[in-house]
Amino acid sequence: MTDKKQGNCGRPAGRRKTAKIEISIEPSVKEEFMTLLREEGKSASVEIGVWIREYIKNNRHREEA
Repeated sequence: MTDKKQGNCGRPAGRRKTAKIEISIEPSVKEEFMTLLREEGKSASVEIGVWIREYIKNNRHREEA
C-alpha cells in the first residue's frame, strides 16, 4: 500500500496544488453555491477542479476529432 490519498474526486493522489484561479461573482450567487455544496458535503475547490478537468478532457476530445 502507499501513503497517497485514494479517492474519486478532487486532485489526483500525490498531486500538489501549484496555482490558483480567482473569479468574481455576485455575493448572493456565491452564498447559494456554498450552501448547496455544504448540504452535499462537498467543497468548492474540489468541485470546480473536477469541472475544469472535465472541461479540458471534453475540449481535447473535440480538437482530436
